[in-house]
Amino acid sequence: MATTRREFIQNGLSFVSLGVAMPTFLMRTAEAVAADANSGTNGGKILVVIEMSGGNDGLNTVIPFTDAEYTKLRPNIGIAAKDLVKIDAKLGLNPGMKSLGQLYEQGHVAVVNGVGYPNPNRSHFQSMDIWQTGDPNITARERTGWIARYFDADGHYKGNPLSGVTLGSTLPLAMWSQTSPVSVIGNGQDFGFGTNGAGANKFKQMETMRALYAEGTVASSHAEFIRNVGQEVYSSTAEIKTALKGSDNKATIEAKYPNNNPLAPRLQTIAKLIGGGLNTRVYYANIGGFDTHANQPNQHSYLLGAVADAIAAFQRDLALQGRDKDVILMTFSEFGRRVKENASAGTDHGAASVMFVVGKGVQGGSYGGYPSLGDLDDGDLKFHTDFRSVYATVLDRWLGTPSNKVLGNQFTPLKFI
Repeated sequence: MATTRREFIQNGLSFVSLGVAMPTFLMRTAEAVAADANSGTNGGKILVVIEMSGGNDGLNTVIPFTDAEYTKLRPNIGIAAKDLVKIDAKLGLNPGMKSLGQLYEQGHVAVVNGVGYPNPNRSHFQSMDIWQTGDPNITARERTGWIARYFDADGHYKGNPLSGVTLGSTLPLAMWSQTSPVSVIGNGQDFGFGTNGAGANKFKQMETMRALYAEGTVASSHAEFIRNVGQEVYSSTAEIKTALKGSDNKATIEAKYPNNNPLAPRLQTIAKLIGGGLNTRVYYANIGGFDTHANQPNQHSYLLGAVADAIAAFQRDLALQGRDKDVILMTFSEFGRRVKENASAGTDHGAASVMFVVGKGVQGGSYGGYPSLGDLDDGDLKFHTDFRSVYATVLDRWLGTPSNKVLGNQFTPLKFI
């Protein structure tokens, strides 16, 4: 019986001799590697996706300060109107998001209110899977990510392991595909093969491995598959290191990324890779901690401030590089929070929330009427904007791929692009 690539990977790969440690990138993406890589069009439009994991409280992110129900439902964790970063006559941003408010004033931020999907799921895992697959009915179909399906639909990038790059330690489901490889690169500095040697010994080990993977073989399809994957790792590592070295360090310094910020280093690395000419269409990064069941006000404000300040520095960096017209950034979270505060000065799992889309290519403003606090769905804000409409807008109008091919249906685009 023939062995599939999936079965081969699941049965385990064992690499011995030469003291070489197989990178986690290889194990996570090996079964998705195609034999040939297409180069794509450098300098094209780029999407950066920020996952705010844990379930961000949209009601204390964008606050309807003129709604009397807000204070009644949140007497302890509600935010006073005088402290808000007001974006119009009825809505204000959390006080921690001053830097995002400044970008909003410049017309570079789209605030999409009341975002969700039918029959919302309050499980972190299931709802996150729904957002990452772009399918509320994921049990009825194969689990592939919406970004990965975009790569499958776009012939320019299919087969290129650097078409999608995740900054972090794990591959998000949004990037998972059976056919299109992507890369998980950590901080970008240590991506690639590791050895147990140093100096001349390390050089010899690496040269031996390069020769091993460069030599063709007809011994078995498995051996050839492993060789192809090894070559992909080497070429991808070289491209990433070249991009980091070729980036504009002056722009990074002048952008003034904030210290002690969990998101800033990842956006800084992304900006370096963009500036260095890496041929990547979608970048993905994560910031966690938004599961604010207790003592929410300080924690939530800190996290929102970290997101806002990191994004502001990232936009400054892109502007200094002259790439700010080529990149947009989109945030999402798996769900919002309950409207009524709980007894622990926090909020529990809810439904509809808010998304931000940021960039010079964005038509700034507030999109979608704010859900009524007097007309709730079992204690939750009612959604009125399907998150797939946001995805469709990005796919159709920014990435240039028909969204129905990716999402399996047609969703009404918004006007922020």
